[in-house]
Amino acid sequence: MHSILFERRCLATSFKFFIEPLIQQAVQLYEDASAALERGDFARSDALHLECIDLFQQADGPNSLDAASVYTALADLRQNSGDLDCALDAASQANSILAVLCGDDNSGSDLHHVRIQAWVQTGAIHRQRAEYIQSEAWLQRALDLAIHHFGEDSEPASDARNELGMLYKYTAQFDKAEALYRDALAQLQGRFGDQNSSVAALYHNLGGLAHARQCFTEGEPYARKAWEINRQLLGENHPVTLADAAAYAGLLDGLERYSESERIYRQVLTEFTVLYGEEHYEIAVNLNNLANVRNACGAPMEAEVLLRRAISIKEKILGPDHPDTALSLNNLGVILREQGRPDEARRLFRRALRSFRRHLGNRHPKTELARTNLATL
Repeated sequence: MHSILFERRCLATSFKFFIEPLIQQAVQLYEDASAALERGDFARSDALHLECIDLFQQADGPNSLDAASVYTALADLRQNSGDLDCALDAASQANSILAVLCGDDNSGSDLHHVRIQAWVQTGAIHRQRAEYIQSEAWLQRALDLAIHHFGEDSEPASDARNELGMLYKYTAQFDKAEALYRDALAQLQGRFGDQNSSVAALYHNLGGLAHARQCFTEGEPYARKAWEINRQLLGENHPVTLADAAAYAGLLDGLERYSESERIYRQVLTEFTVLYGEEHYEIAVNLNNLANVRNACGAPMEAEVLLRRAISIKEKILGPDHPDTALSLNNLGVILREQGRPDEARRLFRRALRSFRRHLGNRHPKTELARTNLATL
């Protein structure tokens, strides 16, 4: 999980020395952009971020540190709204500014904070684009810089470890992911205790890692803890809380507690549709998961409809060759095979296998899964 709260702290630090009208206007625009984001008005928030950047650059010049920080927040917004190309463009703008500002290793702590957050954000976008080599390079640089300037137990180091752990989970380097998650969790718990959204993000990710390992009993308490913390801190219908609920439902699926998970998926889909509209990555993920539940409960025709919707959204957002798209293709192949439609299933398994091999390699569990499914035909 990723949040713009850290960017807000960075901005607040650099704002306090300024009284010029342009700076004051920029600060207000940033607050308005944040409010629009909370309402789910992504287009308005995006436009306000750009206006804010323009004012900072008018006040401080093209290489404004505050402009770089807002570009990083804009990249996060665009990533969360599903526009990965534009998210990467915003992150690249931030990195271009920071490259000019960071020629001196004696730069101030504000600059290093923004720099680390920009690199973490860039790595997160590359991960979601299935560009795993680039993602690891950015995230490792961010972690090294955080440790160098702020220490092993610092919050910037925890943030970088969390994101790097997510990358390693996706690439099935599960032991590496767990070590990073647990280090980050211990550091954040020591600093904030348990009632903190960053701590909840680590519980969420430990639950997700257990799910990837198919250790559902082990993962259920972590996912439940994340959901409980954010329900108290953020409310039932906050997007982070809803994502926690969906992750918890995924562990319930593994435990075959389908009536509970189906109820959660349907509620999450209702709320996410209000917030994001019909075609968003979170909608696709929950349609995929609900389809698997409906198939397990003996409703394959309904499951097929749900999965085709999920695939359509993922192809639009991620592309037809993305491994996340391939996962839904594989799931649809399973349903079609069970319905006695082997030719259609074979085409889907082959397409999924090509994507998994290309992005994840021959030995990744998802590659093995698609290869096994194809062999059954």
